[in-house]
Amino acid sequence: MEPMLTDRQVSDYQRDGVIVLRQLFDDAWMDVLAEGIEENLRRPSRRTANLVDDPTSNGHFFFDARTLGEIDAYDRLMMDSPMAEAAAGLMGSSRAILFYMSIFVRSVGTRARTPWHQDQPSWSASGRDACSIWMSLEPVPRETSLEFVRGSHLWSEAYERPEFFHHQYEGDDRTQQAPFPDIEAHRDDYDILGWDMEPGDCLVFHGMTIHGGSGSLPPGLGRRTVSVQWLGDDARFRLVPNRDDEHISEELMNYGVGPGDPVICDICPVAWPRH
Repeated sequence: MEPMLTDRQVSDYQRDGVIVLRQLFDDAWMDVLAEGIEENLRRPSRRTANLVDDPTSNGHFFFDARTLGEIDAYDRLMMDSPMAEAAAGLMGSSRAILFYMSIFVRSVGTRARTPWHQDQPSWSASGRDACSIWMSLEPVPRETSLEFVRGSHLWSEAYERPEFFHHQYEGDDRTQQAPFPDIEAHRDDYDILGWDMEPGDCLVFHGMTIHGGSGSLPPGLGRRTVSVQWLGDDARFRLVPNRDDEHISEELMNYGVGPGDPVICDICPVAWPRH
């Protein structure tokens, strides 16, 4: 059997902090994802947020975060699809630990560009073995794509988390980290990557890779996307006041995960290798 990943893909990911994998998911898996999002919209969790709700333009941007055991279709996608194997291979980890899934649903024509940011400073997990797998049910033209600063996962700085639309973390102390560089105003100073994508393609990017975009949609185009967060061998649970997802941190501790422990429990299992 041919390996899922080539040596070139692994080295590109390690160098750039992001890679696009073409057609990792077949039509059956895309149907599973659509089923999950449909149920999620009917039955949102307590972690949900409406990042944009503009009745005048009919622009809506729904966000939720889900863990294993909440929506069957999501469980099948996270545990049984090829993504866990891909995450482990690109991280260079002996295992892929499922963390959680983020869901983003923008209504047709919503113009709300995601600001440049890093993901992992707000995660309740430390370690270099951390990545996200991002996929869309709709085609993604390059001009509306998620963009990345090549190699930024290797920078030494963890920047302050920008405000996401009207939503901020309660009690977030924005003075503890360096101000985020104004990448959008100085795009020529950075090596910015982005791709046209079709349903079935996915992006895999490191938890510290700077990224943004994917939100200023033209008329007639909506977007249903998910980003599944993965951890590897060196990942450990951490508590950083007002910086982590408080609900997920609380749930992990309820499952017996303490600071410094591997983030492994019933809701964050080892998904690869499969047992």
